[in-house]
Amino acid sequence: MARHRVPVQALRNFISILMGFAIGGLNNLVVLPWVFGDDRSTWGLVTFSAAWAATLAPILAFGSPASIYRFRGRCEREGNLAQLYGSVAQPGLVLFSIFIVLPALLFPETSADILGLQGEKRSVVRPIALLTGLQTCHVYFIGFLSSNLKTSLATFTQETLFKLGYLALVTAVGYGIVSRSQFLPGFICLYALVLSILFAQAIANGFKIDIRGIRDRNLLRELRWYSSTMILGSSASIIISQIDIIMVGRLMSLEWVPLFAIASFIAAVVQIPKRAVGRLWNPLIASAMDKVDITEAFRIVKLNHQTVLLTSGWILACICACLPEVNALLHEDFRGLNAVILTVGCSRIIEGSAGGSMMLLGQSKHYSWLIRLNWSMVFIAIPLNLFFIPESGLGMGLWGAALATLVATGVSVLCRQWVVWHLWKRFTPGIHSLGIILCLAVPAGLLTAWTPDTHPLISLLLKSAAITLWTAGAAHWLKLAPEATAFALKSLSRSGGDH
Repeated sequence: MARHRVPVQALRNFISILMGFAIGGLNNLVVLPWVFGDDRSTWGLVTFSAAWAATLAPILAFGSPASIYRFRGRCEREGNLAQLYGSVAQPGLVLFSIFIVLPALLFPETSADILGLQGEKRSVVRPIALLTGLQTCHVYFIGFLSSNLKTSLATFTQETLFKLGYLALVTAVGYGIVSRSQFLPGFICLYALVLSILFAQAIANGFKIDIRGIRDRNLLRELRWYSSTMILGSSASIIISQIDIIMVGRLMSLEWVPLFAIASFIAAVVQIPKRAVGRLWNPLIASAMDKVDITEAFRIVKLNHQTVLLTSGWILACICACLPEVNALLHEDFRGLNAVILTVGCSRIIEGSAGGSMMLLGQSKHYSWLIRLNWSMVFIAIPLNLFFIPESGLGMGLWGAALATLVATGVSVLCRQWVVWHLWKRFTPGIHSLGIILCLAVPAGLLTAWTPDTHPLISLLLKSAAITLWTAGAAHWLKLAPEATAFALKSLSRSGGDH
């Protein structure tokens, strides 16, 4: 049953995320520069606030999604799922109250110093606290829905509906319907809307919670130990995902944050495949590990690697070939970010294509390895940011932030692959991986130098179509990613008959 639903939901998620990126592209590349072209600090403040919330929320959730995935099968057999949901919610409530609510209410000035806020921007400490609470709830309910393989509506709400609402909010600011001082509160209201929909879907899918938690002390102790270990490991990955924007805001200024956000948004298109299927792989790997089916677990890990490397690599190849056209279409203040875009894109592909190995370690008895591996990224990235970005170092600015993340991610992924080989004598990347990279690099490099004498948008479409045909043909005839190709065909064939 799971294998029947996964391709269909993956395709639906892909469509929702694709729509979200289209809306986000219109917003980030056209509307936001039009509205805040003369006031990038306000735009940067909202992006900066969202980055802090996105960093803190998964940490406060205390590994709730991974814990739900790992213990769901056992608790379902024992009939205490409601207790499990209560136990995984308890740490988040306590941590949010102690480390977010109390400092924001009692010590706002100290909190502003910690967040790196200056001048009149120091007053947004409490809105950031509220945004963090909403994000924490998002993490919790998405963990529940993903464990039930119910991700389509949640993905649509987060990726499409939210971005549509954000576009409407920015447009309202542009036309003076909403004042700039109301921009951040309106942004927070959008997160509240998303939470209400996620909560309603959870209730519709049988969500029940016993806030008193698990009574079995041995099981509770095992759950707490696992959650503690996972949050220590995953918190490092969370910090890495937002550290570049935070470092740009602190080491440069909030006015530079929108430029990095634009480059990151363009590069983030490569994450569409990973985000479409990522929430589905984790519970499936957890189920395989619960049944001690290592072969099935590695089948999913390999499928994730091939799918993300091929599809995300195809997207990055299109971006690389079309950079002259992208620059021509961007507002003049946001041009010349080619190196940042490609560097961030490479980081995302490396992270996404190796994501299966992290899920595998996280759901195995060797999950403590994640602490050492993930925190190694942070210990590499922070000093590199401090060395690469400011004028007192190499003075690389925005590219320095992107390059620091790329180096840290690459080193961590290589170490993780060694650990997987050491434990299971299996190495996911192979000759197919090298073939995919070479196959995509050739057309991307050749087409970058081709500048048709047409409108940039038409040229962009022509180049993208050429790379798409090349990639599809190569994947089929050279059998670069056979399992990924079969998965995509299954998605298309079943989507029409699944109602």
